Amino acid sequence: MSAGAPRSGARGGIAITGLGAVTAVGATLDQTATSLQAGVQRMVERPLAGEGGEPPEEGGVYLAASAEALAASLGSADPVALALAALREAFWDAGLYEPGDVDAAYRRIALSVHLALPYAEAPGAVAVDTFVEGAVAAGLLAEEPAVEVVPFRNGHAGALLALESAAARLQGGEIDVALVGGLDATLDPARIAELNRLSKLRTDRAAGGAVPGEGTAFLVVERLADARRRGARFAAAVESVSRDTETVPLDGTRPGRADGATRAVTRALGAAPSARRVEEIWCDLNGERSRALEWGFLETRALSALGGARRQTPAAFAGDLGSSSGALLLALAAHALRTPRGAGGAALVCGASERGERAAAVLAIPRAGGEG
Repeated sequence: MSAGAPRSGARGGIAITGLGAVTAVGATLDQTATSLQAGVQRMVERPLAGEGGEPPEEGGVYLAASAEALAASLGSADPVALALAALREAFWDAGLYEPGDVDAAYRRIALSVHLALPYAEAPGAVAVDTFVEGAVAAGLLAEEPAVEVVPFRNGHAGALLALESAAARLQGGEIDVALVGGLDATLDPARIAELNRLSKLRTDRAAGGAVPGEGTAFLVVERLADARRRGARFAAAVESVSRDTETVPLDGTRPGRADGATRAVTRALGAAPSARRVEEIWCDLNGERSRALEWGFLETRALSALGGARRQTPAAFAGDLGSSSGALLLALAAHALRTPRGAGGAALVCGASERGERAAAVLAIPRAGGEG
């Protein structure tokens, strides 16, 4: 395949052409989406390890995990292996090149990876170099020339910020193809212990709280005109992405009024030609009370005009994927637009990070002959 050389000042619409995901409820995006529609959950209670490895008095936490099943189907359930499985699926879905053609493909296109990551000091964070080395070894990324990796250490909203950056660089002609995804070790014991210390987890003594999950998602993003030229099978067009900042952190100490989220969503809807066709709203509500309270304000202030749009909360079934949450939301929203239930519609995707980052994007079916 050849998307052509990067063009200075290239403009036009942006298309998502490849999708892949691995979660506790599915080893592929199709499996995950089907499980979510069927209401499949894999929430298990596991004891917390205390000092000396003994369970502490507070009992256990709930996790969304299917490590045994994932290991059986993928060979391993570590975060990098899951990311590589999702990336492989997205490449295959996009039809960018055949297996074994990776080196030749990278001589023909300019590609970069826009990767959502946890905050730098998060316990158990996976090194970017480990992911790149694994992708090169798996034949998914070329060793020479080295592929640029742009990190977004912004938690939940990171993938939406990564998509915004990728779209700008594609429109500016800097790159031909962007890979947008997430990488997080949400089930790392140190991360679980830290979240429990902050009272953010659902436990056998506290029904409210997040249920960490394992998995991630990746998207292949291109210029719409280039994707049409090569006959790509579209998932969705990116009509708008907007970001803002919330001054009240999601730590439960103060109630948030969704000021930043309202501005981000309002701008995203205002810039999207298909805003009136939004039929689904994909969000990262995960059981935490602070997120639910903020979302209530957001629904009142910015979402009432969407009427009967369905709210989708994958974390209720697949668990909270941390900094991979935004990538999964985008992948599931785009996947739904490919199905009969999403035909002719549009989707709003919202992400909210612990330290105030808020972002929203509108995805829609590309219109024939149009830019979006």
